[in-house]
Amino acid sequence: REANSRFGFSAKATLGLAQALYEKHKVLTYPRTDARALPEDYLPTVKETLKMLTGEGVGKGHDETILARYSPCAHQILARNWALPNKRIFNNAKISDHFAIIPTLQAPKHLSEPEQKLYDMVVKRFLAVFYPAAESLITTRITRVEGEPFKTEGKVLVNPGWLAVYGRETQEGNEGNLVAVQPGEKVHTDEVLINATETRPPARYSEATLLSAMEGAGKMVDDEELKAAMAGRGLGTPATRAQIIENLIGEQYMLREGRELIPTAKAFSLMTLLNGLGIKELTQPELTGDWEWKLGRIEKGDFTRDEFMRESAEMTRHI
Repeated sequence: REANSRFGFSAKATLGLAQALYEKHKVLTYPRTDARALPEDYLPTVKETLKMLTGEGVGKGHDETILARYSPCAHQILARNWALPNKRIFNNAKISDHFAIIPTLQAPKHLSEPEQKLYDMVVKRFLAVFYPAAESLITTRITRVEGEPFKTEGKVLVNPGWLAVYGRETQEGNEGNLVAVQPGEKVHTDEVLINATETRPPARYSEATLLSAMEGAGKMVDDEELKAAMAGRGLGTPATRAQIIENLIGEQYMLREGRELIPTAKAFSLMTLLNGLGIKELTQPELTGDWEWKLGRIEKGDFTRDEFMRESAEMTRHI
């Protein structure tokens, strides 16, 4: 999602790059995972990885310019002992077969430009997670004009914390910087402008927003039991979602135009046809929710495999 938003990489291209960084260059851990935590016994490995990112003791042949970007941050984490046992980062309960994607002890060398961009994204997130929180003063100010209250909100960055990893030591642009005023101070109203605007329709999906929608498809389900069954599951898995999107483009149900995904006439006629024939279930996330709920019941022994298969066969006949 982040690679699509920032660099316009497709989900398939991102997975390919991550796979190459893992398999060929051996600089990232296994990429086909949705886990965002590390094992609880991983602290020593993390410290070794941070040491590698400082560039100290790394053999010849690696790309020094890449490591030079991370060296100051890695040094600071080690010097201030910020890498500590912490359930937010090191948590066995939040790991399935694999843990979060992090850099390995292998120093990077001969990475292509797109590979560097993806590696940079992972390394910066890895470093930022050990940094302290960013602190801002969030200010809400009420100004009264002719007795009518007007609200102004702004924030002032006090301590950049983890934003320093991304090179944001100070406020950026006009990020809500407010002019200092004393409480109760009288202000002079220069002019009052009324802007008339119209609501805009929702933007088209990009791959980033479509991946989010697939992951959170359970939120669109009304039935509470089915919603619970789909929690944390959604449509597809982290390993298959990229291919689902590619298949839809390959079968010409949608087109990629810049970063937008645009449905074709073929997609519209399919939806019209399915709804007209009264087989809506194929187009709704409830179907996945229902199956997940039943599979969960089979796990607990409240439902049998035979019943599940019989229902699936019945549904196929009906369709």
